Amino acid sequence: MHDLLLTDSVLDHSPSYICIVDSECAILSISQSFAGLLGYRSRDVLTGKSAIDAIKDSVELKSFFESLLAGFNDTVIPAQIVQPVHRNSEKPLWIKFDVTKIQSAEQGLCTLIVGTDISAEIIARREAEAKARERSSFLVRMGHELRTPLNTVLGYAQLLHGMNDLSPVAREYANTIISNEYSLLHLLNDVFELSKYEAGQTATIMTDTNIKKLVNEVTRSYIDQFNSRYLSLTVEYADDIPEIISTDPQKVTQILSNVIGNALKFTRKGGVTVKVSYDRKIIVDVEDTGTGIPQDEQDSIFEIFSQAGTSKEHMSGAGIGLAVARIFARMLDGDVVLVRSKEGSGSLFRITFESKTVNGQKSQTQQITDYTAIKGISKPCRVLLVDDVDINLAMLEIFLAPAGFEVFTAANGNEAVSQFREHKPDIVFMDLIMPDKDGFEATLEIKEINRAVPVIALTASIVDSVKKLALESGVNDFMSKPFVPERFFEIIAEHTGITYTV
Repeated sequence: MHDLLLTDSVLDHSPSYICIVDSECAILSISQSFAGLLGYRSRDVLTGKSAIDAIKDSVELKSFFESLLAGFNDTVIPAQIVQPVHRNSEKPLWIKFDVTKIQSAEQGLCTLIVGTDISAEIIARREAEAKARERSSFLVRMGHELRTPLNTVLGYAQLLHGMNDLSPVAREYANTIISNEYSLLHLLNDVFELSKYEAGQTATIMTDTNIKKLVNEVTRSYIDQFNSRYLSLTVEYADDIPEIISTDPQKVTQILSNVIGNALKFTRKGGVTVKVSYDRKIIVDVEDTGTGIPQDEQDSIFEIFSQAGTSKEHMSGAGIGLAVARIFARMLDGDVVLVRSKEGSGSLFRITFESKTVNGQKSQTQQITDYTAIKGISKPCRVLLVDDVDINLAMLEIFLAPAGFEVFTAANGNEAVSQFREHKPDIVFMDLIMPDKDGFEATLEIKEINRAVPVIALTASIVDSVKKLALESGVNDFMSKPFVPERFFEIIAEHTGITYTV
């Protein structure tokens, strides 16, 4: 009698949805909370009734019990089932049902169902996912809005710097603009990449990558800053480096930029040496002749917002560059470590990352060290430039026209497809984020017309999902804003086979 009273008390007051049914899905025992879920005020009226027939107004619960009846004799049953329950106009409940087979002396094999209301958890998860999507969208917009004007300022500064009749003072001013623009760009990249990582929006996008070209591109973007401070920047390659590897080139670029930029920041004389080697992984040693890091601060330099040293020269920057570099390297099954450093005698950082070798023909693309030296091209080449900012189109056309390219422009995706049909370009540079028809849709249509024509994404976005979507639409390569002019010409050569007269 005591056990029966205790059982009834549990069934009357338990917040869990408890129900025991026999092999025919008849209710043997049920809690008051479960009875209410079925639409009844009293649990007593349900004993002996078919659970399927007893359900008043929930299609989901009826389907749930029907599946239990159909699979009663299965040897393997789902341990947990998350079920939305709608009842008339009420808000749906999300219930996690734990289903267990039990043995009864009188009824034989039965099914015990214990349900837990997880609606609050589901709602919280959906709200978090919605906020993550909003944050991702914000990062896309901000990356585009901030980097697009940076691209314009930097591009025109580079054009100004390349003018033959520029006075030495004006050229120095242009150098200063370029140097500071790159510094701002690297800082913005770090801030956005850290935000992406903390929002769970960072992923690796692996593509076939020429590691030597990638390292050259990164170091070349720093050369003016080194020259303006009368510092050397030396790059050395071991003989056994794979030509093509599978990696995430954007993340490798960010890693190299952050470590080299950190070395530059703390070097006042001498310079920086970058040595690239291979031992199952790509190894990049970045050694500087800078101020070094005090022994008691070396353990904290990879912490977010950490800055080594307390002197004025150590207080510049946001203190996130090395942290972001290590995060990305570890995402690529590598690391960034401080090999050695001595105060007043410089530092040596080592970057490693996974490098699956890709078999393929070695690239013979002509390397461009100074775009202003280009006098012509080996064969006619039509280039279609697509960007919704007129000043960017004008800037890119100014870069290309003197070399002999035939240039066409479009301000949106619709114009891009129309221009592609009419002029049949040899290569397309496509902005991705545009009003009306964006670059993704335009690329899909262009690839349907002629899949062989390369489309290069000209993007200021820093969100991995954007790059993944671009690859899925058929984009062949990326050129990030702001860009290195020499890399602009190299990409054209890589994808069209032209050579330059210098």
